[in-house]
Amino acid sequence: MAREAFFDTITICECDMGNDGTTDDSKLVKIEMLESAPQFSFLDFEEKKRLVQYMVYGEYLPGDPLIREEETLNCVHFIFEGQVEVVKTSAEGDRVSIAKLGRGEIVGEGALLPSDFQSTVLIRAEKPTKALSLPKKDFKNLMINSPQTAFNILFDILRLTRRRLNEVSNKLADHISEHK
Repeated sequence: MAREAFFDTITICECDMGNDGTTDDSKLVKIEMLESAPQFSFLDFEEKKRLVQYMVYGEYLPGDPLIREEETLNCVHFIFEGQVEVVKTSAEGDRVSIAKLGRGEIVGEGALLPSDFQSTVLIRAEKPTKALSLPKKDFKNLMINSPQTAFNILFDILRLTRRRLNEVSNKLADHISEHK
């Protein structure tokens, strides 16, 4: 996704910008969001303060896309409030809702892979949604400046991926056993 397209889909605090493009208030909001999220409990307060420098706050209205199908992933999104719908286009061209995700979920994790990765799904807000997004280029900087924090984020995403794979495997096994 082009940087301009990404910024078209989110609301960012633009008043009283600091050197890093955020206000002290918006940094505090982001830190409070991280403090409230179990997936960031492994970070101490100082690590959270460093991490929010790389993250972008976004608010999405119902229907707003966080990720568009077939676009190159440039950000991983951490959902803090609301609900998103994961939509896949079938071989026949029909859009099928395959999941609904909410608080504590992560979407767009493929953006953190070293090579470019295209999304195979549309992820859009189903309810008003608040998220913190970590752009790929900023994650690379985080890896250099705070490797333990970056490792912990990747480890959490790996845990999430494993959980999702188990869920899909269970659904597939149930579907096969029902159609024998």
